[in-house]
Amino acid sequence: MRICWGPNKINADWESLFNSYRRFVKPTHTVLEIGASVVERTREIGRHCARVIGVELMPERIPKDSGNIHYVLGDWEKLTAVLEPESVDVAISSHVIEHVPDDLKALNELYRVLKPGGAAFINTPNRRRLTRRVIELFTGERKFPFWEHQREYVEEDLRRLLASSSFKRYEVIPLVFGLHGGHLFCYLRNVPHPLRGMANYWEIHLFRD
Repeated sequence: MRICWGPNKINADWESLFNSYRRFVKPTHTVLEIGASVVERTREIGRHCARVIGVELMPERIPKDSGNIHYVLGDWEKLTAVLEPESVDVAISSHVIEHVPDDLKALNELYRVLKPGGAAFINTPNRRRLTRRVIELFTGERKFPFWEHQREYVEEDLRRLLASSSFKRYEVIPLVFGLHGGHLFCYLRNVPHPLRGMANYWEIHLFRD
């Protein structure tokens, strides 16, 4: 268990997603990052591949091209408007799919731009994470859309979505159990199986045959 207190943000969800990406990516790969507005993360991604294409929906959030990183204005639901089909080896996206109006269309567009044998790594919050469950005992269940989130997912939601998509091979991995945010971090990175429904995040691995 990791316990700490302080203002420094701990991104166990990003660290896990990035490590999954690193285990798959090769130096010759073209990588797509969906939601590419955090320059430091995109540069981290770019150190392990030949080329990064960063797709960002909002013009004001698009950074300048740098090294092997090229940014484009684009919509996840319309990836084939800015990318050629079967042109990407690996895709990575952190906390974006919950913002997308049509998540099934987004996944199918992602499938189309991946090369055969390619993979995508995505994370998203669990709608029934431990802290959310405790809060909702007093406030009632949160209704969506909420703030920028169109929805959040429980595991069954994700599995139904993925089963409806073009992807036939995928994994849904629970990540982080406990308090992970604000000034207090007290959590298990690996979620015990009986508690997976209360994990903070879902990490999704998608594979194109």
